[in-house]
Amino acid sequence: MQFKNVETLKEKNLGICEIKNKKKNSLDFDTINDIVNSLMFLESDSEVNFLAIIGNEKFFSPGADINQLKDLNKKKAEDQKLFNSFDKLDNIKIPLCAIVEGYALGGGMELALMCDFIIASPSAKFSQPEINLGLIPGIGGTQRLKKYVGKYNANFLCMSGEMISAQEGKDFGFVSKIIEKNNFKSSAIKLATEIASKPKESLIEIKRLIKLDNNLKDDLLDERSTFYNLLDKENKNIGI
Repeated sequence: MQFKNVETLKEKNLGICEIKNKKKNSLDFDTINDIVNSLMFLESDSEVNFLAIIGNEKFFSPGADINQLKDLNKKKAEDQKLFNSFDKLDNIKIPLCAIVEGYALGGGMELALMCDFIIASPSAKFSQPEINLGLIPGIGGTQRLKKYVGKYNANFLCMSGEMISAQEGKDFGFVSKIIEKNNFKSSAIKLATEIASKPKESLIEIKRLIKLDNNLKDDLLDERSTFYNLLDKENKNIGI
């Protein structure tokens, strides 16, 4: 199936969603829908055991499209159910990894955190800079970071907006594997393909059991609602 902002590929039992838009891989509304729909399309292929999202050498994704954020307020965000498309990723049963070579910022970092693990290049950079726009992470950043890296590191990353390296991400605990920059993309896909060769039923059950968390869903809804509320504040306009 063809999508405007992403390319879908298959490498043996691995399904790949490669983000490719003309806005440096920013997450405008159409790109978000294409990412979600392409992953669901790949999952529907009975031969696909494992999924990967990748960007390009410079950008995994720099996050939300600032021009679209500029025109948003609480009512528009609620009417559009902003970011709700990404919630569909929770319904994907087969494992999903993020392959990050460049910048994964804001929503781009949150997209990577939605995956079951992250493979990164030494040149990858991560950040939750929403506070500089008078906002907060709105696609799970506060909640997933708290769960994955602990309260204190999550507070630091979300409150400072500081950009960190792949090694720092690994030290914090959300980057699983760093692969050398030479031939990074092919090496990362090779690793993902090896995992995709494992028994599908076992992969699905491991993912299901490890992601069990009865409170995360409610906390994510609270985060999303708070993000919507901040869209009406003057600090958002100043920050953007």
